[in-house]
Amino acid sequence: MKVACFDLETSSLYANSGIILCASIKPYGSRKITTFRADKYPSWKTNKSDNEDLVRAIMAELAEYDILIAHNGQYFDKAWLNTVCLKYDLIPALRSVKFVDPVLLARRHLRMARNSLAALIDYFDIQEEKSPIRFAYWIEASHDGNKKSLDYIVKHCEKDVIALERVYDKVRRLVKQIDDGGSAFR
Repeated sequence: MKVACFDLETSSLYANSGIILCASIKPYGSRKITTFRADKYPSWKTNKSDNEDLVRAIMAELAEYDILIAHNGQYFDKAWLNTVCLKYDLIPALRSVKFVDPVLLARRHLRMARNSLAALIDYFDIQEEKSPIRFAYWIEASHDGNKKSLDYIVKHCEKDVIALERVYDKVRRLVKQIDDGGSAFR
């Protein structure tokens, strides 16, 4: 089975009021990370709100995997991609993919004050650090097309999938079964 960690960075928490800035996908156990940046698609220059080609590319890459891992992915990354797939008349393929969400595992099976990726990284003494979120970069990238800000966001996203894989190494022992309903419900 092919497994990958993935993360989205978006300009808003809601697909109907934001755009995807980048997505990083890391095959489990590999050093390789594939990152999709909005500014690498022609629509970025003239119509930043048109994410269709970016979404198609992300979905094509995710389709290569049997199991996906995303922190808070069940309710954010997966839902966001399903939403924009419907907008662009694409099949919302993530609706039925096998999925592991460490935040849901932590909420259901651990007793932590917070279940964020940063909190789990800290508690499990994972060496990879989560970069700080500087909201000004997200605004500058999405509104102004600022390349330096988007570069920061891409590095942040790539660090997240590396750290996510380490967190998954810890919490996967809590997984009883993986299906399209997610991993935390059994």
